[in-house]
Amino acid sequence: MKRALLFSAALCLAWSGHALAQQQPGHYVVLFPFDKSSLDATARATIASAAEGFKRTGAVQISVQGHTDTAGNSDYNQALSERREQAVTNELVRLGVPESAISGTALGETDPAVQTGDNVREAQNRRVDIQVAAPPPPAPAPAPAPAPAPAPVAQTPPPPPPEQTHWTFSPGIFYGYNFRDQQHNHSQLAGINLSLDYHVNDWVSVGVEQAGFYHFDTHDDGPGGRTVFGPDFYVGDMFYVGGNIGYLYGSGFHDDWIAGPEAGIQWEFVDWKVAYDVPFNRDLDEGIINTTIGTSFKF
Repeated sequence: MKRALLFSAALCLAWSGHALAQQQPGHYVVLFPFDKSSLDATARATIASAAEGFKRTGAVQISVQGHTDTAGNSDYNQALSERREQAVTNELVRLGVPESAISGTALGETDPAVQTGDNVREAQNRRVDIQVAAPPPPAPAPAPAPAPAPAPVAQTPPPPPPEQTHWTFSPGIFYGYNFRDQQHNHSQLAGINLSLDYHVNDWVSVGVEQAGFYHFDTHDDGPGGRTVFGPDFYVGDMFYVGGNIGYLYGSGFHDDWIAGPEAGIQWEFVDWKVAYDVPFNRDLDEGIINTTIGTSFKF
């Protein structure tokens, strides 16, 4: 067996978006990462503060407004702001705020907190504003005697942002179907695959994969390996597409360089991908289609 090639990629750090939250008395702001509508622990804590303030003050109305920045299509941004508003509304209801007391609206990109041009990513504009309406004033009472002015109350600073994660490690089960072995027959591969990805930002990552497998249904059964690296581009919250280049080696193969596309889904802790590898010594229709299903660990 030929020696496996080692690959590495050095990348610049970038902001990976976790939903952040900021808070002021009576007014609460939840910030979201680019193209996201899910809530993290910090956002849930701020929504909990808004629910507590609603109950404590005896307010009868709470306003929830969803917003986006100007990046992307305005119709898509309108739908994204609706999902953000709904996520916050659902959390308030879960915490005991009556649904009848919540006034929810979605404004898309039409009311930015920070004025920008079109197609500009601005973190402060990817938000949901929560406003707890003050309760109705009590009946007038006789004016009390003048009292000393109270000392100003120091504002509590917003909590620090959560620790950002850039790396994803995914071990999984590997299976491949080979359209041409050394005897020009079909054969199969089965084993394990390890992948390590670095997330440059919300929508692109670069990674390296190492598969070890057993090559069977061929005249020369035996162990083999697949070592590749390449970029992936994320579409929405779960889907990604990309490509690989690397080396294929082992029993039953004419060892050679390979390249091809891949696509996959990352949902919660599950990572499933499908790739098509074309060895440089074969035609395009004589490649290997392979799939990996595994578990993702972010750090």
